[in-house]
Amino acid sequence: MPRFKLKLKKRPKTAKLENQDSGEVLMAPSLRMASGVPNYKVILCGEYGVGKSSIFRRFLNNTFVVADTKKTTIGLDQCTRSVDIGGTEVKLTLWDTGGMERMSFIGSSYYRGAHAALLCYNSNNKETFTILSQYILDIVMNAEGAKIFLCGNMADGSEDKEKVDDGDLESFMTECEDVLSGVYSVSCKDNLGLDEMFEDMAKVLHTDSLNRMTIRRDLIRPGETPELNEGSTGKKRSCC
Repeated sequence: MPRFKLKLKKRPKTAKLENQDSGEVLMAPSLRMASGVPNYKVILCGEYGVGKSSIFRRFLNNTFVVADTKKTTIGLDQCTRSVDIGGTEVKLTLWDTGGMERMSFIGSSYYRGAHAALLCYNSNNKETFTILSQYILDIVMNAEGAKIFLCGNMADGSEDKEKVDDGDLESFMTECEDVLSGVYSVSCKDNLGLDEMFEDMAKVLHTDSLNRMTIRRDLIRPGETPELNEGSTGKKRSCC
């Protein structure tokens, strides 16, 4: 399968949102006033058998099911977990395909409203890695604006010729230079790197959300709304 070089324009930088002394993530005024906790939808993507459901179980209740007793998952599933970011609570809602990718049936509702996609591959199976470009295209087309995080699962595996090596990873990261927002290596079996991955994803998503709010706030003048200003010529418009 040919590889695709995807590049997305970098968003303009805004004022720093982190207290350099304490590491605390600062809340925008509009978020401070809002009731409730920010909730970010994260979808799991990747080939069948790369351990997406194992990642989901670790996220849900920190359990791991060995291959001999594992039951096949069919049907979408989701769960929500709170993450602390420098004293600020945010929530991640993780969605799992539940094996539906085997039937080539992933509905638009799975992608709709996603803030991020966790793109997974088996670190010991190069085939699950080389097909990732197609998944990135699916995410870009169906989940517009979603951040993409790369996760190499089963990092506990032994060295073999099918293992994804550093050269493979570096080459892929170069091709997808401006697409990936984070790259992680985890082991669901040994429970390594998962909490750190979710915490980092939550921080990236929340900081991006604050940046977007800051940009919108700076573009809107007091007493005005984007709808009233956009395309305004000072003349009345006809409905026909």
